[in-house]
Amino acid sequence: MNTFEDFKLDSDLLRVLAELGYRRPTALQQEAVPVIARGTTVMGVAAAGSGKTLAYGLGLTARLEPEAAGPQALILLPTDDAAAATADSLSRLMRSRGLAVALTQPRSHAAVADVVVASPSAAMAALEHSAIKLDTLGALVVDGASVMVELGAADSLEALASQAPKDAQRILLTSFLARDIEDWIERHARRARRLNWIPSEVEPLSTKTVEYWTAPRATWLPVLTRLLKSATEKSGGFSTVHCRLEREARALADQLAVRGIPAQRAEDDPSTHVRCGEASEGAASRLAVSWGAPADLAGARTALDGADRSVVFLEPRELAHLQQLAGPLAVRLTALKTAPPAEALRSARVTHEQLRDAAANRDLEPYMLLLEPLLDEFTPVQLAAAATALFREQSPVSAVEPLPAWTRLYFAVGRRDGIRPADLVGAITGEAPISGDRIGRIEIKDTHTSVEVAASVADQVIKSLATATIRGRPANVRVFRE
Repeated sequence: MNTFEDFKLDSDLLRVLAELGYRRPTALQQEAVPVIARGTTVMGVAAAGSGKTLAYGLGLTARLEPEAAGPQALILLPTDDAAAATADSLSRLMRSRGLAVALTQPRSHAAVADVVVASPSAAMAALEHSAIKLDTLGALVVDGASVMVELGAADSLEALASQAPKDAQRILLTSFLARDIEDWIERHARRARRLNWIPSEVEPLSTKTVEYWTAPRATWLPVLTRLLKSATEKSGGFSTVHCRLEREARALADQLAVRGIPAQRAEDDPSTHVRCGEASEGAASRLAVSWGAPADLAGARTALDGADRSVVFLEPRELAHLQQLAGPLAVRLTALKTAPPAEALRSARVTHEQLRDAAANRDLEPYMLLLEPLLDEFTPVQLAAAATALFREQSPVSAVEPLPAWTRLYFAVGRRDGIRPADLVGAITGEAPISGDRIGRIEIKDTHTSVEVAASVADQVIKSLATATIRGRPANVRVFRE
């Protein structure tokens, strides 16, 4: 289907498409519109700019009937602004067939309409006030599922999907498949037709190799700090960290600042990136970092292209998505190897010399006979590593310090108290006192905050802040319990 006429749309709808400037359907639209128009449940991985809004807009417009009793479709977008933009773009299209589109906002609920567009929080508010009912729905659209989960809307998505009729069509679009989204599909769209709309032919990145650090978020900040400090030691360049959300970028800038890495980001800067180092005219970007897997090809290009070195920090569950993006962008992925500190390298050299001396000058035959029964269970390399570990435990030479285990602490202050990451880090390092690299992820909620600290200093932090106040409010620190 290379033209919109091939979809067998009515003449009024074709006229509106022409007036809106649509000439030919994208590859996504060619595949998706007929499937959605038949009422089939669909799960699609769709990149930004692929034409997904028009794809489900056309499919629904072709199959919904005007003037039905109650809303026939609920379209969910990650934010209220995105919902407003989508409602505006779909209104003229759907009006051509007599379908009414209404926008629901948190404090302004939609009038009765055939199609309701909202963010998850606005839809839940309208549902609680009986402004909309879901029992008449014929279609539930979730556009941007991965972003909604990132914004903390998973519970709202679950509630809305559970209250929609079981036979209603589900259309879920996501930039990548996280575990939470796979679980949602298993519960609410198990028989969905799966489509992949990441284009296979795109302009490759000028960056040919992308490194990645795949580990729980608690390990990210110490590793990023070492990378940025190493990059800023080189003159004539700067580093940029691209975050998914504006609030995430603001929090990261504060966390880096208290670790001695000034971040060039104004308080009112609405962007989602943090810049470190001098960005003089003509200076090259030394390091480009994506703080989380890029959502799509456009996001990967924005975050990673053009730097001397590109690094992605991501959760283990996001690695498959990054690998999917790497193919079209023609980049090679390689695991990030962080260099140990200088004292650790000196320690390793001493150990190597001691082992060489023992291998060359000691009578090892009795020990080889001692280890022989274990060769059925372990390789020689594993046994050598185990022996080295035992040797290092008794050696006065310091070993490489591993990344710390973390304990999550609860603070009884939050966003409503005007709390920022710098306030928390300042209180902890000032009262405990401990160094900033013992502090991990900070999550500020409306009424409280969770802070990860190295497990070895958790009790010290709790005791030191027992009577402390932060911005005039008691901290009431304790171990976080879910």
